[in-house]
Amino acid sequence: MDKIISFKRYICGYETFDFSELYRQYDAKKKKLPVNVFLTEHKKYGTILINTGCSRFLKHNPVSFAKLISTHNISFTDRDTIDQQLLSEKLDPMVIKKVLLTHCDPECCGGLKLLPNYELISSAQVLALVWLSDPSDGVMPSTLPSGDIPKSAAGIFKGKSFLSSYFKWIFDVFGDESILAVDLTGHAKAMTGFYFTEKNWLIAADASIDETAVTENLIPSDKLLKQQFYPDDYLSVLITLRRLKREHPEIRMIFSHSEYVPEI
Repeated sequence: MDKIISFKRYICGYETFDFSELYRQYDAKKKKLPVNVFLTEHKKYGTILINTGCSRFLKHNPVSFAKLISTHNISFTDRDTIDQQLLSEKLDPMVIKKVLLTHCDPECCGGLKLLPNYELISSAQVLALVWLSDPSDGVMPSTLPSGDIPKSAAGIFKGKSFLSSYFKWIFDVFGDESILAVDLTGHAKAMTGFYFTEKNWLIAADASIDETAVTENLIPSDKLLKQQFYPDDYLSVLITLRRLKREHPEIRMIFSHSEYVPEI
């Protein structure tokens, strides 16, 4: 019986990208893409969020917010926040038992303080950045939860998976192989992707803006590479994802800004 009962996307803000500037020899119009937050129901572990989207907490430090919008064309309203969207569907934010965090970008951490009671889960590297709250790592301290929020690092996966041919480290989020985590560091100082084994879905965070660069083999421009924490690693991860998709076309890659997301 499936361990993943449901999967739903919430759009918690938007970001506009000029693909003609971000990829070489690619003539495309600007794309206004969603800031995705994913809600899934796990048979054993209850209601889980992957990332939390934008919120008013992004604006609490005017200097950090000004720096953010100078490099990222982000827009959101109070109605876009994850707590308001849950409440509009008569879901109490208290139902969120766990938050899986891909990385510490403001659009991922923005709604953490809107949720009253949960456990934060990611790789040890990502959780360390949450703990340190170092703005030089792209972390916006005003978005991070209080120190008493429990945090749990995914353990090393000890089984066998085809993912080991593509990623050096594989983690088992709950110890039951339902969600495996892989290292996608490059865009951020530390970034984790989540693979839903029953669905063949890889939540690949910001390893690419959306699927286009993977499926159309787009070449990142110097401008795009300068926006990455580790440009060489970003390119390496992108190449790995292209190979993974080519050799396993059944895998659906879902990014933080994917326009089309499957739901169950």
